[in-house]
Amino acid sequence: MKRTFRKPALILSAAAVVLPFILSSCITGIILLATKDKDDNGKMGKDSLVVKEFIDQMMNGYYYWEDQMPSSVSKKNISVEKYFSSKLITKDRWSWMMNRESYLSMSTGISTSYGFHLSQPIEYYKSYQVFISYVDKNSPLAVAGVTRGYELTHIAGTDVPTLIKNNSFYSEIAKQSNRFTFKSTSGESVELNLRQTTFVSNSVTLTKTYTQADAAILQPTDKVGYILYTMFNLNMKNEILNTLQQMKQQGVTDLIIDLRYNGGGDLSVCHDIANLLAPASADGKLFLKLSHNKQQQHTDTEYAIKRNGNSLNLNRLFIITGSGTASSSECIINCLSPYMNILTIGSKTYGKPNGMYVFLYPQHVADSQIDYAFMPVSFYCLNANGKADYDNGITPQEYRYDDLFHDFSPQEDLIGACLSYIGTGFYPPLPAVSTTKANLSAGQKIEFKESFKGAYLRK
Repeated sequence: MKRTFRKPALILSAAAVVLPFILSSCITGIILLATKDKDDNGKMGKDSLVVKEFIDQMMNGYYYWEDQMPSSVSKKNISVEKYFSSKLITKDRWSWMMNRESYLSMSTGISTSYGFHLSQPIEYYKSYQVFISYVDKNSPLAVAGVTRGYELTHIAGTDVPTLIKNNSFYSEIAKQSNRFTFKSTSGESVELNLRQTTFVSNSVTLTKTYTQADAAILQPTDKVGYILYTMFNLNMKNEILNTLQQMKQQGVTDLIIDLRYNGGGDLSVCHDIANLLAPASADGKLFLKLSHNKQQQHTDTEYAIKRNGNSLNLNRLFIITGSGTASSSECIINCLSPYMNILTIGSKTYGKPNGMYVFLYPQHVADSQIDYAFMPVSFYCLNANGKADYDNGITPQEYRYDDLFHDFSPQEDLIGACLSYIGTGFYPPLPAVSTTKANLSAGQKIEFKESFKGAYLRK
């Protein structure tokens, strides 16, 4: 049976990775394949032969490394998930797949949770304490007033180190309701009985315009915009575009975009943001080129910078990075760098210079009826210089560490360091590490896992 493809829509989205409640992501799109929807027995089956044939068709046509795939992989006695994984080359840590529930959560931004994201300040600060890195708007924790900088000390009366030691931390935190005890940034103990709720996430979690009244180190004429941006979501595109427009109306001279927890999102959003950030000298020039495998080179696509009336005219652009900064976030850095001096500050990014298309199975049904969404790497994202050389991440110009002991403010090290550079031209020394925070012997590193974030765009 001859297979046919419909022209894909492109998107930046994210693959789940083991990070401090953060995701990585990549450019993706929706592709429909013509294929039968039933197996040889006339029954639908998630592990049926026809799904694996669908995977073969998809990988042979669009996988970036299709000429290097393992050969002679048996379809018998193997799950769909394992069969898909068996087709990937060794270096591919990015391609992935998800079930219906994860895909619907990705595309709508609707999730059910407590709303907190957790991390440990192990690097540099040498602490195994578990802190809130940020809180989703509209979530139970946000409603309760919990912020970044709160330490999670107990769950259901048991201290966190004991839960981690007994391997019960994950099961406790996954319960639909529980009793949590926090230590606030002021040192106060806060106990909350919470239940997970369903809410729509926000992509712009926090905005602020700093002047000398907020940070004495700034000059009287400085107006510094700050945006904590957590995902490039198509359905939430107006949040970031309206925020940048407000920054222009306020006359910001410098801008700090905090992408340390941003695993990526929709390509059109990435492009629209670039149009507002790029300098006038870059107008009309190449922003991004998608480079495919040999079979799909005719689909290579270029995106030009198109400034408009809302585009900013910045003195400097600061981007705060971290291990959760991935794909579309890295694309902003890589593809705007040929045209402007982007000052990166933080820690090394995740490393996601390639992207995927989204293949839905079964085809020609409502999204609510699909079984799987497959996302194999299908192209690399090149800048105007033809570069996409950050498989292992982008190293920031100023290497500093995620200060989980403070809420987002001039007192937080990374934000404070940006403000210091704007005001004086120099970064301050790294903060001193208190011996009370150096708790190496009593702690244990844990891995926080989180589902996919991102969005899709249909043409």
